[in-house]
Amino acid sequence: MLGFKARIVIARCRPELARIPSLEEAPVFHPSEEEFEDTLKYVASILPHIKHYGICRIVPPSSWKPPSRIEEPSTVYGVNTHIQRTSDLQNLFFKKRLEAACTRTNNKQQKILSRKSDFGHGIERKEFGCCNEHFEFENGPKLMLKYFKHYADHFKKQYFVKEDQITASEPSIQDIEGEYWRIIENPTEEIEVLQGTSAEIKATESGFPHEWDVTSRRRPQYVESGWNLNNTPKLQDSLLRFGSCESSSILLPRLSIGMCFSSNLWRIEEHHLYLLSYMQFGAPKIFYGVPGSYRCKFEEAVKKHLPQLSAHPCLLQNIAFQFSPSILTSEGIPVYRCVQNPKEFVLILPGAYHAHVDSGFNCSEAVNFAPFDWLPHGQNAVELYSEQGRKTSISYDKLLFEAATEGIRALAELPLLHKKSFDYLKWRAVCRSTGILTKALKSRFATEVRRRKYMCASLESQKMEDDFCATVKRECPICYYDLYLSAIGCKCSPYKYTCLLHAKQLCSCAWSEKYLLIRYKIDELSIMVEALDGKVSAVHKWAKEKLGLPVSDISKDSSKDGMKVKSESGQSLDIEQDRKEEVSIPSVGPSARTNNLNRVSGSWDGLSHRPQSKGIINDKIEVLFPKISQHATVGKNIMTSSSNTVLKKHLALESSSTKRSVIILSDDEN
Repeated sequence: MLGFKARIVIARCRPELARIPSLEEAPVFHPSEEEFEDTLKYVASILPHIKHYGICRIVPPSSWKPPSRIEEPSTVYGVNTHIQRTSDLQNLFFKKRLEAACTRTNNKQQKILSRKSDFGHGIERKEFGCCNEHFEFENGPKLMLKYFKHYADHFKKQYFVKEDQITASEPSIQDIEGEYWRIIENPTEEIEVLQGTSAEIKATESGFPHEWDVTSRRRPQYVESGWNLNNTPKLQDSLLRFGSCESSSILLPRLSIGMCFSSNLWRIEEHHLYLLSYMQFGAPKIFYGVPGSYRCKFEEAVKKHLPQLSAHPCLLQNIAFQFSPSILTSEGIPVYRCVQNPKEFVLILPGAYHAHVDSGFNCSEAVNFAPFDWLPHGQNAVELYSEQGRKTSISYDKLLFEAATEGIRALAELPLLHKKSFDYLKWRAVCRSTGILTKALKSRFATEVRRRKYMCASLESQKMEDDFCATVKRECPICYYDLYLSAIGCKCSPYKYTCLLHAKQLCSCAWSEKYLLIRYKIDELSIMVEALDGKVSAVHKWAKEKLGLPVSDISKDSSKDGMKVKSESGQSLDIEQDRKEEVSIPSVGPSARTNNLNRVSGSWDGLSHRPQSKGIINDKIEVLFPKISQHATVGKNIMTSSSNTVLKKHLALESSSTKRSVIILSDDEN
């Protein structure tokens, strides 16, 4: 661990040339102690108010005083640094970055083509871009934290001193911000700063306390808090808990040490995940955010001003450049600003471009998480990454299907224990036909059915081993698509697989030599969708055959609760109790208002379960399931008179190999 001699700072601030962007402030929230208790419930409650901003600041209650593993006075920790040349971030830096990307792309193409016998002969050049090359700044010295602080304080003091002053007064946030964007847009001197990461806190790269910390045992509320970034990704309502924390650093907090003008360049979080940032101590951090709904317009604006990016779209999402907010606002793109102070949080929504600049020496950390309303963003990111040939960091399919499995387990077990319990109500809110988990599963199911039908219908199917993706994340070598749900293999290459879209590029063998490797059959997926939709027989079948649960009495118990409803003609309909209660339960989803208290990731305190009249129940059933002819053709689209919703009739197989008709409510994607 080295000391570091502070350099003489020759460059000086030029306030007369300051470029202060005129931006609207992002929302700021001050939760009460009660609201602050449940992290994801609170995030869900403010979501309707911030979805048009993409970013917000959360100020904890005054009682929030967690102990830190890194205290400012105790500066004995080590810091790995890298060098940022702020004056090059938009011009020379970008040019060098683009040249390096082109070189890596050409080298990668040559390497791939030299090994084409391993993957076949049909690989297109466009499928191998620079998207998997993460940019890294030049390494700086390895310092003790106290030396980093001395260097940061010395630079700031010397840079903002005026000619007629011996010592500089402390610059304001506005002074620093205006000078930073002046350097970016119109550099006159070379400005070099350091940014650091922890060199010693290797367990989780977090300053928050852990359960094994002796000093934290006296205050266990902070060890267990959902606002402790060690816990946030693994909270009960975060889908990342279904992934292995050892499989990707994206699931762990990242610690950052900054100084004046050190910055994070414009970026979107990987897989369009949520981001929660927390400042442990130090000078404020200035954040900028663009709402996710303007993502495409943001990228078009950047390409307009930097046309070289058209050939390398991956640079847009890979921390590759800095861009003035003033240019973005001139293109009609809203940019929102917020200043994060010590002990405060900043929340970034899925798909939102964001950047930040430090105003002085500070220590902060950030982590990703994924409540249920992230699912549509996650699916979009997977398809986008595949199109760009970019590696994935997590398995979206694993998160989705393991969450669906747990949801079915809850629907099967909890009614027999306590039908009005919190867990049961929570799972029922994200399941059922209107639940966001059910919708995500239906969308993924439709995509999988379509690809199996048109890409590999003639191939022999083989069941995946249970540990196929248990220890190693499998991905397509062509487009890096995740292979958790299905893959294409060949007898000539027992350990090589592609996604369904690139089956012909696996090898040069005959098509008959290839096979389809699947985790679930189509009829199994169909039953899974029905079970998550709340169909009692499907829940019973999946729980018994796939989960091994002793639920043989579920139908009888459900009947007692009125979960099977008879139509006016006396025919028994497989409509569970949830259908009857839909009339009285407010809708749940990311667009629900705060006062509904029906959040995907929160609690449901305001639910009412008033008994409904038989007429209301039957009317509700008729809306959901209009009368269909008993002789309707399998696969025929049946339009309802009330909307454009299409009822599709599919065939599924029972364990006895007898066929039965299954009605699945879905949009006509074809």
